[in-house]
Amino acid sequence: MTLRTIAFAATAVACLSSAAHAEVRERVTARVSYAGLDLNRMEDRRTLDARIDRASLVACRSGVSGLRRFADENRCRDEMRRDAQVRVAQIAPVKVASAK
Repeated sequence: MTLRTIAFAATAVACLSSAAHAEVRERVTARVSYAGLDLNRMEDRRTLDARIDRASLVACRSGVSGLRRFADENRCRDEMRRDAQVRVAQIAPVKVASAK
């Protein structure tokens, strides 16, 4: 069996400089397996989406605090989901039924 994974990325706030309070953004990546999934099936696509969401929760942990942390982590997860959607579409494009 071949191990199949999808890698996706986002740019997240890694830390803030205490002296200048300047944002330092770092690229974060995650790998998610789609082994055993048939990406032509909607149920398996939902399973992959759930795996992507779990991976982005871990990868997008921010080092800042307060409301800024919430915003940074949400932005990172949104970027990761968008990147993952593009990569999944490259692997298995969604087939659209024609209305004939």
